[in-house]
Amino acid sequence: MNKGSVDLKGIVAGILLALGLAGAASAQVNNEAYRDYFLVGQFGEVCTMCEVVVLCAEGNNVPVLESVPGRATFTLYYIQTRTFWSQISTIWEWFIANFSSSNLAARGHTRPVWVYQIYQGEWAGPLEVEGRLILDPAVIELGGFSIERKEALWQEAGKTIGSCQRMPLWDSIEIIEANAAGVPE
Repeated sequence: MNKGSVDLKGIVAGILLALGLAGAASAQVNNEAYRDYFLVGQFGEVCTMCEVVVLCAEGNNVPVLESVPGRATFTLYYIQTRTFWSQISTIWEWFIANFSSSNLAARGHTRPVWVYQIYQGEWAGPLEVEGRLILDPAVIELGGFSIERKEALWQEAGKTIGSCQRMPLWDSIEIIEANAAGVPE
């Protein structure tokens, strides 16, 4: 190549790299409209490798707890990391989100969820269900139950039965391991 010629391959590669880097930061669904939703943080939806523990209790009082209570009645949802194939699908989701996040927000994504029923301190479970985290409409589907994401309302068949709270992860995992009968089969 002589000094006066233009390296077209280098320019195209540079443009593609710049587009990829610029899109990577905004590819995750991180729309301002969803910022206050339950389980959406500063950087968007729950990350693919993140685990979350959610406590839901019946009644009108929103639980405000610093840790999983010892003697109470509630349900714990231990939302696992995305499965291998679900992780692989994020590559496609991130690519599509560069153009439009509305389809991804409406479809959401699935994860395994371990459900523990606690009645006055007596633990039952875990039962594994498929959880679907959706932004539009704002809902987390958990088997026969759901969590409305704007107000963290716990619902069964569309009827509000209580409310939910995200719990501190590591403390909750320790309590689960100390009280539960293992992992789902």
